[in-house]
Amino acid sequence: MDTPNIVAAEEQNVRSNPTAEGSWADVLGLPMGITVALRILKFAVRDLLELEVNSIVDTGISATDAVPVWVNGVTIGTAEFDVLGTRLAIRLSELH
Repeated sequence: MDTPNIVAAEEQNVRSNPTAEGSWADVLGLPMGITVALRILKFAVRDLLELEVNSIVDTGISATDAVPVWVNGVTIGTAEFDVLGTRLAIRLSELH
């Protein structure tokens, strides 16, 4: 049988651990938007207006450079680009 102190410590751990299912149960199924921002140097409005489907834009950054990641407008960390099969993906490298 658990002592009251151990149970209280376990409950505190669930509240302070964002991955604990109990503390996130009400929001686990909510949709969210994830945004990855790329800084593009020397890009003008005329360049934007000339974009077409399958256009390639030189970002001037390396594929291994960290890029910021936002969830619903809040910065959550940084990521690097990766390839998953035939798709471009991001790999979270740091969480804030």
